[in-house]
Amino acid sequence: MDFKLNREELTCSVPVIKTEVTQAAEQDFILPDYCPDIFRVLKCCIIPGVTSAGINGGKLTFELSVTIRVIYRTAEGGGVHCVEECRDFSKTVDLPADAVNPSVKIEPAVEYVNCRVVSQRRLDVRGSVICRVCVTGEKKFEAVCGAYGGGVQTKKVSAVFPARRLTSAKRITVIEEMELPAGKPPFGSVVRCDVNVKKGEQKMIPGKLITKGEAEVSLLYLPRDGGGKPPEAMRFSIPFSQIIDIEGLDESFTADVDMTAPKCVIMPKAEDPAALECELIMLVNISATRYESSEFATDAYSTMYECECEPLEILPPAESEKISAGVELNCTLACSEGEIAQVYDMWCENAAAAVRRDEDKGCSVLYGKALFCILGKLSDGSAAYAEKECAFEQDIDISGEAGAVTIKTESSSYTISNEGVEAKAALKAEITAQRGGELRLLKSITLLTDKPKARDKNCAVKICYADPEGDLWEIAKKYSTSAEAIAEENSAEPADGRRILIIPMKN
Repeated sequence: MDFKLNREELTCSVPVIKTEVTQAAEQDFILPDYCPDIFRVLKCCIIPGVTSAGINGGKLTFELSVTIRVIYRTAEGGGVHCVEECRDFSKTVDLPADAVNPSVKIEPAVEYVNCRVVSQRRLDVRGSVICRVCVTGEKKFEAVCGAYGGGVQTKKVSAVFPARRLTSAKRITVIEEMELPAGKPPFGSVVRCDVNVKKGEQKMIPGKLITKGEAEVSLLYLPRDGGGKPPEAMRFSIPFSQIIDIEGLDESFTADVDMTAPKCVIMPKAEDPAALECELIMLVNISATRYESSEFATDAYSTMYECECEPLEILPPAESEKISAGVELNCTLACSEGEIAQVYDMWCENAAAAVRRDEDKGCSVLYGKALFCILGKLSDGSAAYAEKECAFEQDIDISGEAGAVTIKTESSSYTISNEGVEAKAALKAEITAQRGGELRLLKSITLLTDKPKARDKNCAVKICYADPEGDLWEIAKKYSTSAEAIAEENSAEPADGRRILIIPMKN
């Protein structure tokens, strides 16, 4: 008997390791002589960032930068002051030996932070950073796309599948010099620095990816030799363009480019008090996939023999797409110490989001939260800080199954009213969705030639009563014939109610 299977090779992403790495963030601050005494701590924060990551010899090694910053006010004059300490840590994670073409995603987050004022000249900060490490590799599978001989019937589906996957990661350091805007006092020290990376044009040429964009930097700084002067806010953009080598890449691939800015260092230039130097570290992670289309077998049986179908161990993902959704947040902030007369800076941080399915509404729901923060002064001139968490929930249109969600603040604004500070923020969420769900395919079909199906040679047709919406495939499988033969012998337009089908007995 001549029996043959045709197979198609698929490249699938498989989890290699998913773990968490914890790093203690502790600092005993003793104020330098030029800093005034502490009266009250306004805000203590830990800013973590992964500045590099690489795999060598079965080990993942990454560098974690942790900045501990304390903003406080003085008793006399109540001005804003700040102290900070930046520390770097090297962390290692063992990987399984069978990790093929691994790609790395590390998300650092602050687990907790506590600040204790020991004395007017000393602060004790204790905190912890947790790094969520996810490494995915690739594995090749062969799925059945056709079978011939042995009376085998196959149920097929036309699908798009991942045929090849390429990954690359690059660290980019951009150094930019800039002038302070006219009227701004000389730069002293950073109170807050936030970077929003906006992707621009992405172009693929053979073996390379050209990526462009700009990094928008929001900065709040204390003037040099301020003597209690209020902090100054400013914003500027740093354009960038990079060519990243990826062997085998061409325009047939779909590239997913992820950019983060884990560290931004701003320093004054000694020779020019009106000039700044900004050193920006960015990490670019690229996952490129080439998708192809083919027909695959999802079920099979034989009209002659008993048959066993072995499913594929993994469900290959369908083609993914990025869906963007805008979120508008509004919040009113007030300070318990008094009325806020002036706002030095307002920002939105710790934004988080996820997607759930609401079956009652018949749609997907994007939900999450973000923290509004303001730093300003009260009517009596003393510095003040206030924060408030704001939750959101909105319906979104997603045709496929929602996966990972990233969200960041695009812009923010505020106005001062009788009720407090009316804050607004525009957030942008990016949702990864799978088109058409997952593919449930067959790895192999085995004919049990020692178990032939019983056949009445004197019976040419059978009569079957079936519902109008009955699946011809399941009916044909039940009677060990073919769906095509049943369709040829019966009307394409079923009558109302149960219909009578003529079942040709095919051998």
